[in-house]
Amino acid sequence: NYVLNYFASRSKLVPFVVQALSQLLVKLTKFGWFESQDDNWVFRSITIDIKQFLQGSIDHCIIGVKLLTELVASMNQSEENLSLTKNRKISASFRDTALFEIFTSSLDMIKQVLNKKIDFQDQSQVSLLGFLLQLVRVCLMYDFIGTSFDESTDDFGTVHVPSTWKQTFLDFSVLHLFMDLYLVVPLNLSSLALSCYVQLASIRRSLFDINERTSYLQELMNGVKKILELPHALENTDNYHEFCRLLARIKANYQLGEIMKTDCYKEVMEMITKFTVTSLRVLHFAPNSLYYLLNMWQKMVSSCPFIQATDTHLLEQFTPEITEAYVTSRLESVKETHQVEEENASSTFKNNLSAEEL
Repeated sequence: NYVLNYFASRSKLVPFVVQALSQLLVKLTKFGWFESQDDNWVFRSITIDIKQFLQGSIDHCIIGVKLLTELVASMNQSEENLSLTKNRKISASFRDTALFEIFTSSLDMIKQVLNKKIDFQDQSQVSLLGFLLQLVRVCLMYDFIGTSFDESTDDFGTVHVPSTWKQTFLDFSVLHLFMDLYLVVPLNLSSLALSCYVQLASIRRSLFDINERTSYLQELMNGVKKILELPHALENTDNYHEFCRLLARIKANYQLGEIMKTDCYKEVMEMITKFTVTSLRVLHFAPNSLYYLLNMWQKMVSSCPFIQATDTHLLEQFTPEITEAYVTSRLESVKETHQVEEENASSTFKNNLSAEEL
């Protein structure tokens, strides 16, 4: 209560103070998660207390969102001072009692910000939207089934949201929300919106029945098409990286036969082919992101033997151009490296010669 009251009375704290006090608050909450007094869970009311900040000024809203983000992230991390079993019990309890409410509240706040026609020249409004996007992303990156506390170790991992979350995704409004955000927000926020979209594309396929899964995949492919129709946004390296991850996640989560049945399959694959060829020809642009792009193509091609003869995947039209572009780009890279080495050697020789003459 002291920390929360301190935040409430000082909404203009510098970021590092907010960060330090947030960490203190969530540590106390996590370590006391199973502490009770008079049959009440003393520390579990924190989400209710933080929600009061969300009803205040924009500065208080930002503090509240930061607190929730820190809380979710802390509950998803393994504490060295707690046993593995205790860590998992706390994480699972938080998932079942608080996480969904935090997730839906963050979505509602994003919708409210957009409905008020956010002024992108107002830094406080832009900051609030950015922190809300970070909160949504950390909710979707939660370790729902206790497989790993380090999400970076499984970059093609599935988002195992509980079945009770299903209704939130069925009308596709969440997908539309983050695609609309990607298309309208400034570049410093668009990669965050796209990162959330990547997590939505990674939601476990078993959450949906066959018809729902088909419709959800169709919406994802429509989103890919919209992104490729505005290629200038992909000139931003963060957007480019997240888009490559999106393509890899879609193929990892869905079968080629399912992707082929989408309405825009041929058109989207033609656009992805052009995007891939362009990416390969630009040697030094986000080279680490190419892994995801090539991984997507590798999985597409390796799935061909399992496609029925009557179905047309059209990959024989797309892959030769990509193969040629890849080989050419590697040869150009070797040539460029050799030229640089020759220039460096020549420069070193001239410098040594000049030194001897002196």
